[in-house]
This record gives sequence, structure tokens and C-alpha cells, in this order.
Amino acid sequence: MKLSQIGELNLLREVRKKYSSKNSSIIIGIGDDAAVIAPQTEKIVVTTDMMNEGIHFDLSFASPFHLGFKLVSVNVSDIFAMGSKPNYLFLNIAMKNDADEDMFWKIYEGISSAMDIYKTNLAGGDLCAAGNGIVLSATVIGTGDKIITRNSANVGDKIYVTGHLGDSACGLEILKRLTNESKDRVKHIGVTGHQHIGEKLYLRYPDTSIVQHIDFDTVEPLIRRHLMPLARDSAEIAKHATSMIDISDGLFIDLCRICDESSTGAKIYLDKIPISDEMKKTAEIIGLDPIHLATSGGEDYELLFTAPPEITVSTMQYAVSNEKEVPTAYFLLPTPGIICIGEIIEKGRIVVDEKGRDSIMKADGYQHFGSP
Repeated sequence: MKLSQIGELNLLREVRKKYSSKNSSIIIGIGDDAAVIAPQTEKIVVTTDMMNEGIHFDLSFASPFHLGFKLVSVNVSDIFAMGSKPNYLFLNIAMKNDADEDMFWKIYEGISSAMDIYKTNLAGGDLCAAGNGIVLSATVIGTGDKIITRNSANVGDKIYVTGHLGDSACGLEILKRLTNESKDRVKHIGVTGHQHIGEKLYLRYPDTSIVQHIDFDTVEPLIRRHLMPLARDSAEIAKHATSMIDISDGLFIDLCRICDESSTGAKIYLDKIPISDEMKKTAEIIGLDPIHLATSGGEDYELLFTAPPEITVSTMQYAVSNEKEVPTAYFLLPTPGIICIGEIIEKGRIVVDEKGRDSIMKADGYQHFGSP
């Protein structure tokens, strides 16, 4: 059935029925002019983010489930990057009148799956018709005691990252090269399991007749990282971090944001940057530089943070605290945990290669309204 046949009120009624929260701090939730949330003793942290069809996602390879899951994750990641925990979710969804009802509910299935992982409650939002393409927007309200910002890095602090870098960017490069048949197959990737052992995906190169195959096993973790990123809980890190940001636009550009806000410089050692074997192998197959993907590729949603030199990784006892809430098959690659990749210096942005040679850091990464 088309959304135009159902109507906004009926859709909202069904959303309210399915997602009404039992959280006692939500005094008035879905169904009124505004939500009412009980005051918290902790600080309130608010973030919002949008996803536009053709800019942030491509429906030729991203399923509605992926869109819903990613929408929640990218917003929750901002809350985690402030050292806080996500509590309330507000959604705005715009779709064309002739959009299929099944697509609408599959978006909500992805949203629901992510909410279960992050223990976040849907408290309200808006539905409207779109003239052209899907527009998704979410606002997440979180709470925290010690808020971590970008502007408190100190000279001498060590620079850390969580997880592997560049997986999402490499996954996107694979997705853009897939044949139409292979694009349809990756739409079925979900959190329920890894079921593609021995299968192949096929890549087609622009302006050529060349078709190349690649093992689904190798690239699935990279594709999954792009389509369904998992935000990293910062609960243990926040106890010790001096500054923090999530890596959404690229390691170097996001590190430069910390340096700009903190009025410091940074030195990064390329051989310390954690890169997965799967990403290295895939980048080689498609002719891309894994270091460039790891330093300039976006949407990993790992945490980049600084901490005093006397703080050790074992002191921070990092673990993905929400990992127990995620089906085991989601973690197709073991996380390397926390890795020190450099230190904060007084001025300058320096990159040291594997031979000890210095160069100037280029703040490459994704920027809206940037030069094409």
C-alpha cells in the first residue's frame, strides 16, 4: 500500500502503538504537540543530524533497514563523543506520496534495532511528504556528568583512536563499483548473521567492460561498517580523556578540528594507525591506498581522543560496552581496542612515515559545500 493511501494520522497512530516508551522519565511522549521529559540531575547533551537521498545514501545498494540503523548510530556517536549516554530520540521522516508502506516500516525496523543496542527511547518527531527523495533527520538527547569537548587537548597528551580506520570508506568504494545484481545482494546484509561464505560479489569499472569478482567474506565487514556503523560507547574513555571527537569526516580533518579548538599541534605516526587486513587486501584489489582511506575516509564513527601521558590503555580498560547487546555476527572483525597513534605538540600538524620522515598533515576529509 502507498503512504498516500494510509495517511499521516494512521501512520503516526501505528508508530505510537509500536514505539511508545515505558521510560519513566518521559512524562509525555509520542502523540502530543511536544514531548515532556523529567528534569535530570546530569547535564543535558543534544545533537541532530540529517541524511538526504543522493547525498548521504544511495538506494541502489542501501536498504531501508540500513538507513534507519545508520540514522540512529550517527547521532548516538555524537553523544558518545561528548562522553555522555543517549536517552531520547526524535525522528523526522519525509518520503514521497507514492512511497511504499513496506519501505516506511523497514526504516523503522532499522531504527528499532539500533535503539535496542543503544538503550535509547523514541520520544517524538514528525512525518511529512517529500517532493523529491527521502529525507531523514534525528535528534538525540543525552545526559552526562563529565562532558568531553574538542577544546581541552594539552601539549604532551597522547592521541588515541578506537577500532580500525578506513573500513567504511573502503566499503563505500566497493559498493559504488558493484554490478546491479551484486548491489541487490548487499541490501540483505543485516545484524542477524553472516551467511555469505564462499560467495562472490562482482565489480564493474566505469567506462570499461571489465568485471572483477571479489570474495563476499572479505568485503562484508567493510560494507557492513559503511551501511550499519556501530557507535562506540565512551563510558570508560570519558573518565580519562581531555578531548574527544568521533571520526565522521576523516581522521586528519577531525584531528585538525581538535587542534584548532585546543590551539595545539599534533604529530601522527602512520605505522601506528590501525588498519584491518580485510581493508588492506580490498584496497589493493581495487587499486586504492589503504593509508589514504584510513586518514581521509569518513564514516567510521570510531572515537578519536587525547589523554594525559601517564594514562595507559590498561587504565582506560576499553571495551565496547554495548557489545553484549549486539548479535555476535555483527562483529565480523575483532576490534583492536584503543591504539595510540601520536601526541599533541605545541604547534604544527606533522605526519611521520614508517621510515621516520616528517611531512605536513593535509586535512583531507569530507566537507559539505566543499570543492568538487
